[in-house]
Amino acid sequence: MTKSLARLTAVASAALSLAFTATSPALASAEKCNNDFFASCVSVNGTNLHVNWIKSRVGLYAKTCRYGHSQVLINNRHYADSNGGRDKDYCSNNYFGQTVTTGTWNVARNYTKGTKICSKFWWRSGATGSGTVNGYQSFGTACATVG
Repeated sequence: MTKSLARLTAVASAALSLAFTATSPALASAEKCNNDFFASCVSVNGTNLHVNWIKSRVGLYAKTCRYGHSQVLINNRHYADSNGGRDKDYCSNNYFGQTVTTGTWNVARNYTKGTKICSKFWWRSGATGSGTVNGYQSFGTACATVG
């Protein structure tokens, strides 16, 4: 009788533990930058496959400004531009640099597992040639994966 009660208690305890483990959600939230400074960054907030919001950010170095805008891409397709695609000055007021939010989008929807949410900051350099598009240069692409 004692062995049966001990076994029943162990089974119930294991089942309860699995129930709590299965119902505690895995976060879909992530923050990614593609460099230490002068970087494109993306923040994704959500739970499981549900995304609440997406933020595009730019990493700037030691009291600098960059005039430009961010692009958000979902699975390599254009989703949105910060500031309606209009350029603006984004500035770090810190000697050690900081990331500055360029746009926030309330998404409130589910995505399939493996969906890539990316952000790319384009700054108006005025340069021409390799690596530029109509006078813009990219700080690269930062991506987070859902699920």
